[in-house]
Formats: sequence, structure tokens, C-alpha cells
Amino acid sequence: MPSVRFLPADVAVDVAAGTLIHEAAVRAGLLDLELPCGGQGTCGQCLVEVADQPVMACQTRVSADIVVRIPENRDVAIRVVGDSHFLVNEELLPSRDQISPLVRMERVTVSSASVEEHYSDWKRLVRALRQPEATAPLPVLQSLAAVLRERDGQVTVALEDRQGGARVAGIYPGHAPRPAMGLALDIGTTTVAAQLVDLEDGRVVDTRTSYNLQIRRGADIITRIDYARTPERLEELRSLVLESANTLIAQMPADHGDIRAAFIAGNTTMIHLLLGLPPRYIRESPYVPTVNPVPAMAARDVGLEIHPDAPVEFAPGVGSYVGGDITAGLLSTELPTNAGEVFLFLDIGTNGEIVIGNAAWMVACACSAGPAFEGSGIKCGMRAAEGAIEHVEIGETLRYKVIGGGKPAGICGSGLICLLGELFRRGIIDQSGRFHIEPREFLLESGARTATGEDLVITESDLENLIRTKAAIYAACSLILENVGLNWEAIARVYIAGGFGRYIEVAEAVRIGMLPDLPHGRFSYIGNSALTGAYIALLSGEHRRRLADIAGRITYVDLSSDPRYMDNYVKAMFLPHTDLEKFPTVAGMLTQQRRIGL
Repeated sequence: MPSVRFLPADVAVDVAAGTLIHEAAVRAGLLDLELPCGGQGTCGQCLVEVADQPVMACQTRVSADIVVRIPENRDVAIRVVGDSHFLVNEELLPSRDQISPLVRMERVTVSSASVEEHYSDWKRLVRALRQPEATAPLPVLQSLAAVLRERDGQVTVALEDRQGGARVAGIYPGHAPRPAMGLALDIGTTTVAAQLVDLEDGRVVDTRTSYNLQIRRGADIITRIDYARTPERLEELRSLVLESANTLIAQMPADHGDIRAAFIAGNTTMIHLLLGLPPRYIRESPYVPTVNPVPAMAARDVGLEIHPDAPVEFAPGVGSYVGGDITAGLLSTELPTNAGEVFLFLDIGTNGEIVIGNAAWMVACACSAGPAFEGSGIKCGMRAAEGAIEHVEIGETLRYKVIGGGKPAGICGSGLICLLGELFRRGIIDQSGRFHIEPREFLLESGARTATGEDLVITESDLENLIRTKAAIYAACSLILENVGLNWEAIARVYIAGGFGRYIEVAEAVRIGMLPDLPHGRFSYIGNSALTGAYIALLSGEHRRRLADIAGRITYVDLSSDPRYMDNYVKAMFLPHTDLEKFPTVAGMLTQQRRIGL
């Protein structure tokens, strides 16, 4: 068998002839090699050196002993986008007296048995708890006698409220002074966000955010579904997302055994990959997931490194492409509870999910926006991390703002939207995204002043990718409005969700035709609404029941089967749109440009 030695790690592994270099790296325990295209050979991001020649690790097979040098990755700190509670109306969050968490800790004193009171230990316990219909798993019953007698009947009981009665999930000697903790978790395509929550008072103890390590094997959902077609690769993706989540948990300031419950929000594919369920049928007709909703299970079965018996529940999805991250996110809005107005919920990320309606009716759809706003497919693009340009102004000089300060290393999604709008506003590009200048590209910064030492340049190909992305989002919104017989003026409020969505500048997004030309006061940023929704559901039984109701009432519209979607998409492939009447403020800007000769 050929031997592959990887540098600079100096790790060797024997593999069968014909093994791809990236598969050999995985077997050697080296998981840092990124395949944003899922190993299709289209992105060129997995270049390694073999005999001083660059080759793609996802396309090059091992035929003899070789030495492979993997370029060193530049680690960057992700912008923390997890704590979005302050963006949400406080009335939508459960108050302290409304808290009914997944698990609550009851401190009781159980009377001792006597000749006169010779009831069983279990009967005396449920009487003290005032839960005559309570149940318990066998391990609790096996420890019950000893625990009751250790502190003269003083015990702390972990209770799960379920239909039909409470379940005693654990019993501990003494009146434990420490509160039970819960975990709210958002499994996103690009990021994973977690919150440690005090289950007694609802206080957020800590918030952590990181990249979903699965991005090493695919920048978007479709590439990961394709990558996961073998059991080995499916398990690899599951291990990567669990590593992402468990690393966040390990960083939290708590005894992780005290984390007694978790609530998870995520799109349908991410939840399948978390649980090791094959996702391929999500994208094959008739587009059916393995399970929806996902039944509750124990943390040990999910793979979360918290109390092994902690119950884990999942936000229910609507279908293959509108998942629990969207239903959870709706808890952060008025949409499910206000029947007097019409609302639009827009979660902008690698995929765009859209819900329109109110408490009386809801319609949802999804579109593949692509990873351009995450920096993929853009020559100098990068994720929203330290060193990313997040804001651009073009005047007499070029000015920009860099996340974390310092020299720029690239430009992230919010910066790209801003740049596209500025290039259009200044007449540097036309409505089709073509440059009026030579060379047909735009220099953001010279290599002498960047963190990488390379010029930061935006090309026409980059602009085309951005316009395709914004067109997909606007076309999906337009079609779903058309399907329900409404126009944009009927929308009382547009909720912009997602960690990336929080940093979009409305004026620039309107200028390029990604968002509708409505008064800016109608737009509300709600940040990572999926995580906020998971937090709400973790603490409130009423909201957990409401989630099931929301998922059951949403009508899903499949855009791919509607020929009108492509018509809307083509019309939106201009800045801002082929129909300028839809964007009166932008039309006014263009009139002014013509007047001054731009």
C-alpha cells in the first residue's frame, strides 16, 4: 500500500492505491483541508503541493509513496453573532414567572417510612412532588432507596414535564444549591451558536459562536448532501458538527454535568447531518426527509457532551428546505401572533428562507442564494471575521471599515453588498454589473497595505456572482407575494434574520435590488433569530407547543417547479431590476446621475 506523508504535521498514513489525497488526510487525522465545493473540483481551494507542484487534493489520487505539503491556514476569529435577544421585542421573550423549562429542579423532603406509613419509596417521592402520574427510567429507580436515605429524605429531583405526567429524569441527595443549566443551540450551515441558560430564571450565562467545521467539506447545503453519500463521509460530517458544538460547550463556564436540557434549531439538512441521517433524499424527488419533526432524545445519543441523560428537543421543520431554524426564528417576531397585519420574514444566508403571512395564514419558500455573501466564489471574499472589510464608501477617496481594525484580508458579505451599491451609485458599473472603466475590475486595496500582501480586487465575475445571489432572493420574495395576491406595499414589516442579515445596510441592499424599495422604518433586524427561538423554546412549554402549531400551519411553496420563478429571477438580474418602477428611489438616483453626466 502506498504511504502518504503530510507536512508540516509530519504525519504518515498507508492507503490503498487510488485513494484521493484529501481522503488520505482524513484518515491521517488532518481535517483542516477545506473543500468548499464538496470535492467536486470546482473551487480550487484544496490545493496542496506534491513534488513542488500544486494539485487539488479532492481530485488527485495516490498511486505511489508521496509527500504532501498542506498550506498553513490563516486562522481568524469569527464575529460573535449569537446574542440577538436585545434585537427582539422583550414582550416576545418569556418572563421569569412564565418559565416552564424542558427540565426543572425540584428540591423536596420525602418523609421516612414507618410501621404506620409503610408506603414504597417511589410512592412517598411522587407524593412529595405532588406528581401522582410521574414516571421514571430504571436507573432512577435503582438508585432511589440509597439516595432517599443519604440525607434523611432531602433530595433534588430533575423533572421533565411531558404529556400524561412528569418524568423523573434524575434524583440526587440533598437540596442542591446549584441551578440546572440548559443549552440553546443553533446549527447553521456556516456557523454554530450556543447559549448557556439558567433554567430557573432564564438568565443567559454565556454565548459562544464558531464556524461549523463542516464548511471544510462544502460551502453550502447541496455540496454537503453530495459529499455525504457514503457512510464514511456522513460520519465525518457528523463528527465535524459535533466537534463544533462540543468545543463551544467546553468553553462555557459551567460544570457540564449541570447542563440538564438542550433545545436545537437548524435547517433540515443540518439536523440530518448532526444525527447521522442520510440527507440525499432531501434533494431527490419527492424531496422527503428521514424524519420531521425529530423526536426528543437523550444527549448521549445525540453526541452532546452535557449530562448524558439530558433531554434534547428539536424545532420542527416545515419540509426539506424550510427547517426548524425558520420555525424557531418566527418566535422572535409578531408574525405567528398578530392577525391584523401582514409580515415578511427573511432569513438571508447561504440559503434564503422566506415566510409571509400572520397569525391567520403563513406561506413559506426557499431559494438557493449561494455562498457568495459568505465570501465563496469571490476572488477576495471571506467570511465575517477579523480582517474582513464590512463597509465601503466611494467618494473622492475610497474608505472602508475592517472588522477588528488593522489591515484588510478580504471583504465579507455586508461589505460586498455595500461595495456593489457604491459602484452602481458612482456610475463605475452599469445596471448589468459591467465596468465603465479599464481595466474591468476594481482595486479595493493594494498588496502593500493588506494583511495577505496581495491586491484586493473585485472582478466582473465577482459582481456577476453577487447579482445572481441578490436576484435569487428578490425573485423568491416577488413570487411568493404574487402567489398570495399581494404587493410589496401590503407588507407592514420586514424581519431580516440571520447573523449575516444583521449587518446588511438597508439602503445599499435596496439600491442593488436585493430588498424592496420600502420605507426603511419597515425593516427590523432580529439577528440570529434561530438561536433566540431555541432559547425561548428551551424555557417555555407554551412556546414549544406553539412551534408545533407554527410548523403545521405553514404552507410550503416549491419554487423550482414554478416556471414563473425563472422569469422573476431574470428580471432581477439587473441593478436594481429591469422594472425601475419597483424601485422609485433608485430610479431617482439614476435620473440624477444622468443629469450630472455620470
